[in-house]
Amino acid sequence: MPPARSLHLPALGVCLAALGFGYLYLERALGLEPCPLCVLDRIVLWTLAAVFALAHFQRPDRRERIGYDVGALLIAAVGLGVAGRHVYLQTLPPGTLSECGAGFWHLADSVGMEAAVAAALRGTGDCGEVQWTFLGLSIPALTLGVFMVLFALALADLIQAARSRPEPPARTP
Repeated sequence: MPPARSLHLPALGVCLAALGFGYLYLERALGLEPCPLCVLDRIVLWTLAAVFALAHFQRPDRRERIGYDVGALLIAAVGLGVAGRHVYLQTLPPGTLSECGAGFWHLADSVGMEAAVAAALRGTGDCGEVQWTFLGLSIPALTLGVFMVLFALALADLIQAARSRPEPPARTP
């Protein structure tokens, strides 16, 4: 029986489609500036894309494939947390969040990456603003859906890899 195809390539496609949509359409075509939490979402998506690309192009054995899937699950869980926090901030009453602050990369340059991430997770006024919707869902809600899909793909691939038979060790003469 041939080995089951991994879900790494479709997951990579989802990552790249989401990143392309955010950058090419939302940022370039519509002129929307990403807030600090949107930047964190993009960093998580790029990290997931790298994991899925390595997992696909390396053609890992069963044990390595499981390792890639566990890593992807952890990274996708971080993405779920960031996007979930962003959705929560958008449900707060107007005026609850502080005024719009410096951009994420400016903060990272001036106070360091750790402080920039902490500031982004606290949220600012621009994180609570709904700039664009599709089918009634804001960008963070759509991003949360993307991370759910990626989590599900990584989990399905992990289950598929765990159920597959280990390859017999190579015989040496």
